[in-house]
Amino acid sequence: MAHLGDLHDSGHLLAAGPLGDDHYRGLALLRVDPETAGQLMRDDPAVRAGRFELLVMPWMVPAGAMHFSSTRFQRSVAEVD
Repeated sequence: MAHLGDLHDSGHLLAAGPLGDDHYRGLALLRVDPETAGQLMRDDPAVRAGRFELLVMPWMVPAGAMHFSSTRFQRSVAEVD
């Protein structure tokens, strides 16, 4: 989770969180090109440890269609409400 917090603080990560289904997986929206997104997420310790597989997909949204408010990403599971 600290890695996601670092990506958010650097301005690369817009949003991230778990998906509500029967599998342990999540979704991250990054403000970078697909190649950079892949590299940034491959640097995640959980991905490097093999806990998560990585699938990078481009998503095109019209400029101005979405807005994200400032927030703080938790750095550990202990901080999650």
